[in-house]
This record gives sequence, structure tokens and C-alpha cells, in this order.
Amino acid sequence: MRILFCHPNYPAQFRRLAPALAAQGHEVVFLARQSEWHAPQPQGLRLLRYETHRSAAAAEALHPYLRRFEAAVLEGQAVVRACQQLIEQGWQPDWIINHVGFGNGLYLSDAFPAARRIGLFEWYYNPEGADVDFLAQGPLELDRRLRLRTWNAQILVELAACDHAVVPTHWQARQFPRHLAGRLRVIHEGIDCDRLAALRSNGSMPWPQVLPPRGTCEVLTYVSRGFEDYRGFPQAMQTIAALQRRRPRLHALVVGADTVAYGATRSDGRSWGQWARDDLALDPCRTHWLGAVQEETYHAVLAASDVHLYLTVPFVLSWSLLEAMAAGCTLVSSATPPVQEVLQHGVSALLVDFFAVDAQVQVIEALLDNPDQRATLSQAARSAAQPYDWRRGLAAWQQLLGVDTPTTAKGLSGE
Repeated sequence: MRILFCHPNYPAQFRRLAPALAAQGHEVVFLARQSEWHAPQPQGLRLLRYETHRSAAAAEALHPYLRRFEAAVLEGQAVVRACQQLIEQGWQPDWIINHVGFGNGLYLSDAFPAARRIGLFEWYYNPEGADVDFLAQGPLELDRRLRLRTWNAQILVELAACDHAVVPTHWQARQFPRHLAGRLRVIHEGIDCDRLAALRSNGSMPWPQVLPPRGTCEVLTYVSRGFEDYRGFPQAMQTIAALQRRRPRLHALVVGADTVAYGATRSDGRSWGQWARDDLALDPCRTHWLGAVQEETYHAVLAASDVHLYLTVPFVLSWSLLEAMAAGCTLVSSATPPVQEVLQHGVSALLVDFFAVDAQVQVIEALLDNPDQRATLSQAARSAAQPYDWRRGLAAWQQLLGVDTPTTAKGLSGE
């Protein structure tokens, strides 16, 4: 079978699915604009690049609501141009699997009209009960409501062209209009539970060099792709600063790039990281900014963690939370719907108000003083991660594609 994957970033959500299908003998092509900083070398698949011929316009003549749609059109055109190379070579996919949201899949059905389509849909914009009004802590003004409705246009165009629509979690599926629920199938791309569970259980992971010797300090960890309010960066940094004042042995490992992946930047022109360094009393000797790290360093952070803090607005659930769960980290997280789908307060984590820094400080401090409770929550979190193992996701994708489920998957997850 010939399968075309498409995402602006390689390998993104398809980092295990694409090589697994290639290892089973399927002919896989992955079309991407760029590779992620931690992207592995392609395994048994062909990686092709596309590039947009210009950026979206900021012209006064273009309505502000439409700028995102124009960017999507440019992305879709670039993908179709790149597909011409495959068409000229006589390569026609049986299936197309693409991420929906950037516009890269807008015209794939026009490039390959005989192929069947599966779209991976992460989000549908709503003015109420989700990310935007949560951060605003109140109703949205009419202009923002209209903008959000318009942003859904490109998502709906692709939904109309897909034979199947996949959504990673039930919470994300509930963001779509109720009458479309029958079109959606929940399949999470999955994490490597076995490998992550071994990080803390066998004691073989190297101790982070930035920390004092093992056993002489307390370690609080925070991981986010970017530093932004969507992932509670302001609250997390205030919590760390407060804890450092109260606990002289506490060190914080902060993983992520000082950029905004989701949401808006600060109005004063500073990055969130710069704001934290400028305005908060963070101890520079006990606050370790690790940046965007490779997998080995990331795993060492999870293995060293005494308490892991994860905060998110009602939005797409981060891989990092599921990975911290599978690694057996003791979790303090926001009591928001995407988190509550995977964690239960008092059983597998302690859930707190997203905005309540004092409550976060209190809960984390209590856990640092109670190793038995940390151990109980750690084990429960590891168990709660099992439904999100990548092998289960692979089996569900295989069923959707109508191919046999493999009897073994050795070598496909980095072992």
C-alpha cells in the first residue's frame, strides 16, 4: 500500500505511525516544510520538502479575519506543487494522512483524487468554554467571536474532503459541533510507555549536571514547548519563585524555548522568559533554563523530578503530560478539562486552579514533605498513562486503514 503523510513539521504526530507502517512494507512518503529540532532520521520512508512561495499578506485590503485563511491557501498551494514531483514519477497514494489546521491538506484531494483521506484534527475554535474565554476570564467581545468563527473555515473545508477524521482526545473531539460528532474517531498518537516507565525504575538515567549531587536537593520540573500563558508559564514561574523563598534546597529544571507556540505574545514586547528573569525573584543559581532539549536530556529531567508541574488552559493536551505520567512523575496539574480526561484528583495527581499560585505552592510543598504520597501518585500516574501507549494507537490506525495489525513492533520506538 502507498501512503502519503503531510504535516508542515516532520515528523510531528506521525513520528511513530509513519515509520511503523514503512517497517511493515508499505511505501510511505512524508511531505513536510521543515523538520523538528528533535526529528530522527527517516526510517524506511521517503521525506520530501515543500516551501511556500511567499508569506501571507498584511495588506490593508485583506480583511484581518482572512489572513489566517490566506496563509492556509499558500500552504496548500505549496504542497500541491511539491506533489507534482510524485505525479510525474507515476506515484499515486492509496491513502493520504495529513494534519489539519495549517492548510497543508487543503488541496491534497485535488492532487490525488483517487486517494482516500484521513485528517488528523486537533482543534475547533469556540468563543465559549475553551481556551480564549478561559484566559480572558469572561465573555469575548464580538470582534473576537467573529474572528474565531472564520478561523474554522479551513478546518471545515478539509473535513468535507476526508473519508475519516481522527481527533487525539475526547475533550478535543467535544470542541466540534455536536452534529459532526459522528464523523470523528478518537485515536491518540501515543507515547512509549515501556521506555518512559524505565526512566525512574532502574536508576540508570544520568543525573542532570546542573543540579547538586543526588539526594542533596529537591527538584521541581516544568516542561513546555514554548513559554506562554496557554501552558501556564506565568503562574508556574511565580510558583517556583515562591517555593524557592520557602525551601532553600529547591531547584527548578525548566525545559522549553522562550517563544510562543500558542496564543499571543506579551504586549510589552518582552518574551515570557525575559519577563520571568526581570520581574520575579527567581534564584539564578537554582533556576536552570535548559532550552529546547534533545530526548536524552528530556528523559533525564523526568527521571530527576520530585514534583512535575503541568498547567494548561482548556486546549490541546501536551505530549509532555502523558510522558511525565508514564515516567512515574508525581504530578501537580491544572484542574482543566483536557487534564481531567487523563488524571484524577487525589488518585493519579493533585489538580489545582490554573490561576491560583498560592494553591500551587501549598500543594507542591505538601508533596515535597510527603514521599509516601508522592510514591502513591507516581504509581497511579504510570498506570493512567497505559491507555495512551503508542502501540494501541498504531492498532487503531491500522484498523482504520484496513491493514493487518502487526504481531511485533520491535525497533519502531527507539528501543
